[in-house]
Amino acid sequence: MSELRGRALIESRFGKLGSGLKAVVIGEQEYDLPTLLARMDLNFEDSWPIDVQALSENCFCVRYYDGQDQRIVAHEFDANFAFIAETRGHIAEWIGDDAYYEWFRSISRRPVFGEDV
Repeated sequence: MSELRGRALIESRFGKLGSGLKAVVIGEQEYDLPTLLARMDLNFEDSWPIDVQALSENCFCVRYYDGQDQRIVAHEFDANFAFIAETRGHIAEWIGDDAYYEWFRSISRRPVFGEDV
């Protein structure tokens, strides 16, 4: 029996992408996705929030897209915002290889250093 990874692991543990919440209460404070990602220093330029889930009273998971790595990330943390675990799956596992490569080919490229502009 093979071990679950990537999309299969993320969706088996946390449900389909987008099936979580747009905000969560931690302690006595409610955090929407942008505020939560900022609080956890996960709001870098090429990240996009997906959802958040309360897994238990002291365990949470925020899912986001990491554009630099081109991966969906499931970031688990506790009520003190301490890291517990992280699971990643390549975006192609959700959109398919053909769609991924078509999207990748459509990205405009900067010239490599030394090439004519």
